[in-house]
Amino acid sequence: HDGFTLRDLVSYDVKHNLGNGEQNRDGADTNRSYNHGAEGKTDDPRILATRRKAMRNLLGTLLLSAGVPMITAGDEMGRTQRGNNNAYCHDSPLTWLSWELAPWQQDLLAHTRRLLALRRDNPALRPVRFARLGERIPSASVMDWYDEHGETMSSDRWTDPSHRTLQYLATSTPENEDPNRILLVVHGNESPVDVALPVLSDDVGYIELWSSADDAPAQDTPRFAPGDVVPFVGTSMRLFRVEATG
Repeated sequence: HDGFTLRDLVSYDVKHNLGNGEQNRDGADTNRSYNHGAEGKTDDPRILATRRKAMRNLLGTLLLSAGVPMITAGDEMGRTQRGNNNAYCHDSPLTWLSWELAPWQQDLLAHTRRLLALRRDNPALRPVRFARLGERIPSASVMDWYDEHGETMSSDRWTDPSHRTLQYLATSTPENEDPNRILLVVHGNESPVDVALPVLSDDVGYIELWSSADDAPAQDTPRFAPGDVVPFVGTSMRLFRVEATG
């Protein structure tokens, strides 16, 4: 019961726990949240669209990461507790799950399902062992990192706080599954950017599997060649599968 729901994390700057009867003293004050321009409920279409993209980004960073993902029930469909981050004392519509979903909630649920399916189908996203850079250990993904120009990340880039675009190439080292390679591109700046997909040592192509910029999961799977420049909107992510073409 502790903490903001996913929807509230992108909709409130501060907790709203007066309904708990403790003068808003209970619950954490360090929520790492951002309301995107209005506190709580709003009809502003720009703010709502930005919040929904932020939710997709947060789901993407969770479900496309190594380790066991944990999701609070209802976050997959945008449940709100109206800013209450400590709703332990409520047995009411504030905490109940509603299965009557607005269209945007249905889209968010579809994104969650797509991300879970991609996690299942791409072993490179879910290594079960750890490896250091350059090591090849069974069931531990081999990782390579690139900047927005498709160049290998330098130490200066890693330590530059203004650098907000990162390409993560993961190659599985399977024991029981087919080999798999993915490219995850994370763009954390609010301004658009053009990203050059890495040119690798072998003949490959990139198949787009998911984009957080889409309101609903896309049905098509665009293909790109190494070195292609792909436009990204601000604060967005894309996942590609890397496949041999030769």
